[in-house]
Amino acid sequence: MAKSFLHTFYMLMLLAGSIPVCAQENISVKASVDKNQILIGEPIRLSIDVKSPMVSGNQMPQFDSIPHFELIEKANRDSTISAAGVSYHLEWKLTSFDSGTRMIPALSVTIGKVVYKTDSLTVEVSYGKVDTTQDYHDIKGIIDLENPDVKYIPWFVDSLTLVALVLFIIFIRKPFTVIRYPSSVIHDSRISPLEEAMTQLETLKKMIQQDPSAVKKYYSALNDTLRVFLNRHLGLVTMEKTSEELILVISGMKMERDAFSKLTASLRMGDFVKFAKYVPGPYEIDSNLEEIRAGIVLLNEKEGG
Repeated sequence: MAKSFLHTFYMLMLLAGSIPVCAQENISVKASVDKNQILIGEPIRLSIDVKSPMVSGNQMPQFDSIPHFELIEKANRDSTISAAGVSYHLEWKLTSFDSGTRMIPALSVTIGKVVYKTDSLTVEVSYGKVDTTQDYHDIKGIIDLENPDVKYIPWFVDSLTLVALVLFIIFIRKPFTVIRYPSSVIHDSRISPLEEAMTQLETLKKMIQQDPSAVKKYYSALNDTLRVFLNRHLGLVTMEKTSEELILVISGMKMERDAFSKLTASLRMGDFVKFAKYVPGPYEIDSNLEEIRAGIVLLNEKEGG
């Protein structure tokens, strides 16, 4: 009788000791991102999936910031309860304005009294996609090809010369008239390029506050403010350039790396809004204007303003 009791007691102790092991086997904590390579300012989704046999006593990670990343949307949390326990799905929207290899650190999940860590995640943040697998080729010399149409060039030149001569004779017979432009068209040089840019930025700030739906018009005018400043202050031809061509011009002005990254990210945000139909939040709208303002002030100081 005593042996049977001891045998039963040992079996119960063995079963009790195996319960935590089984519970741990049912625990799953996993972090992931939907993109491992993004452009500066491009949104990315960070997800955490947790499975726990315990319905209560679980603590999910919460954070307001991650180094080198900006929080666009706070966590959306979904949970599902079943016979096996509870499953959680948390999702954040992030972006980054710092180029390079950026790390999302491990996040803590508490289940009962045990703390579990997710894997850290790596995200490549860049200005543009470059295919490094392709071979670079030397520039080949110009190969002269015989053009059968060359024989018609003398005829074309002679005809053009004759037409130009006729037009010259017609115009030279007419009295010369001095064209006077209205004063409203003449640029007012009394205001400096910096003052003009600051005034335009204040106007845009008031416009977007009064009409938040005018996002495309806002970003188009924001980028044009920088273009006009560079044209007036440095004499650069900027209005016909794309954002990437403008960024290439600014890169030669030896700005500080952090200021250059923020200025170019604000320029690219305008392209995201226009071409990718991305809708930025109020924080991004204000932040981009301030980065353009800071960039203009810095360029004015560096270039002898």
